[in-house]
Amino acid sequence: MNAVADHDKASATVVKLLRTLTRTVQGLAELRNQLGLGHGRTAPSPALTRHARLALNSTVTVTEFVLDTWQDRIERGKLPSRSQ
Repeated sequence: MNAVADHDKASATVVKLLRTLTRTVQGLAELRNQLGLGHGRTAPSPALTRHARLALNSTVTVTEFVLDTWQDRIERGKLPSRSQ
């Protein structure tokens, strides 16, 4: 299956980007564990604003791609819609 219909080189590039997004999600989880306020931490995070913005924008990118893919699959009949 090609990520980009009828374009093998672009499909290969999209696959590379998807692998990078996978690593981005893993990195976000690591960052949350290392700098986040979870796990009972009460001290302020040492992360700077630019780190927070990087994490936020990375999360938005991944989330938008996942939601767009989900919607596309619903529209193509690959997943059931909510009304089904």
